[in-house]
Amino acid sequence: MIDIDWTLYAQIINALVLVYLLNVVLFRPIRNNLKQRQARMDADAAAAAQLSEQSEGVAAEIQENLNSARRQGVGEKEALRQQGSQAEASLLEKVKQEVDAEWARVEKKIKEDMDKARKTLKGQAQSFAQVMAAKILGREIA
Repeated sequence: MIDIDWTLYAQIINALVLVYLLNVVLFRPIRNNLKQRQARMDADAAAAAQLSEQSEGVAAEIQENLNSARRQGVGEKEALRQQGSQAEASLLEKVKQEVDAEWARVEKKIKEDMDKARKTLKGQAQSFAQVMAAKILGREIA
């Protein structure tokens, strides 16, 4: 069976010394390294989260600037469209006035030419009538 003598105490002391030495030499440095690695990972994760938040903020700012630029572009486009419409309307009005003035001038000229032609024809109507009557009757009329 098992005899309890000084070797048992030596084995217990040996085991305790071995646990202490292993703890000092092996386990504590490994635990420290694991703690440092975990701290670095936590710091890197925090930095990544912070960068992610910053990138979201920058993305939102860029999107807002883009939307603002679009709104401004649409406003300028509408302003230019209105200016173009106003310019078109004024140009059309001016052209209409010029056309109306030209139409009135041409109409007046035509009326004058017609009046002149009527007067000329009235003056010549008697002589035309005599010439035609002479041709129809075959003799001269006085």
